[in-house]
Amino acid sequence: MIAMRRVTVRVAILLVVHCFLGNCEVATKHNECNTGVPGIPGTPGLNGQHGLPGRDGKDGEPGLKGDPGTPGEKGPQGPPGKVGPPGSPGLKGISGPPGPPGMPGTPGTRETYAFHVGLTSSYPSTDGPIKFGKVFYNAQNIYNTGSGKFIAPIDGLFFITYQITVYNKNVHITLKHNSKIVQHMYHVYGSQTNQASGASILELKQKDEVWLQVVGTNNGLYADSDDDSTFSGFLIS
Repeated sequence: MIAMRRVTVRVAILLVVHCFLGNCEVATKHNECNTGVPGIPGTPGLNGQHGLPGRDGKDGEPGLKGDPGTPGEKGPQGPPGKVGPPGSPGLKGISGPPGPPGMPGTPGTRETYAFHVGLTSSYPSTDGPIKFGKVFYNAQNIYNTGSGKFIAPIDGLFFITYQITVYNKNVHITLKHNSKIVQHMYHVYGSQTNQASGASILELKQKDEVWLQVVGTNNGLYADSDDDSTFSGFLIS
């Protein structure tokens, strides 16, 4: 307020000075005063007080989309994700070259299979396999004394042989493998006790059967305390 009063006083003084220095004459009509020479400009007034801040204006419309920025730096690697389901099998690859030979293994062992049996009485029955009831060797029970058949315990090559004492009659017997005749042996009886024999090598499968059988009435097989008719066999390989 004090500053405003000072400005008003200065303006009043300037008007008075201007009136006297400007040859102001008293007018006879309407009390008018003739204009004199312009005065010297006064000093500028002081700045007025600042008004109150205005209210915030409304947000403007969104601007146009700017140009894409440059790619940022690569961030750190994230943790591994979950294992996915297995894929479909691929095509079979080409076989690789043969590997080097391995070290020789330890020598293998194979159980020995053998039998050796004889007649208990002369002139056995002719309606089936000859039953040799006297056992010399049958540790693995591969010869069945009840049926008269040798039953192969494993696949392999077997040597089969028989030694027959002939007395009083001719002898005609066959060696059979699973009902198939492998060999015939026929011996004509003379005036004394005779010997006849036969042998064969057979490749057998496990549980194959082998036996001797009399043909017709030619049943001169003989056995006593001094003579034996025998049937034998053993595994070769």
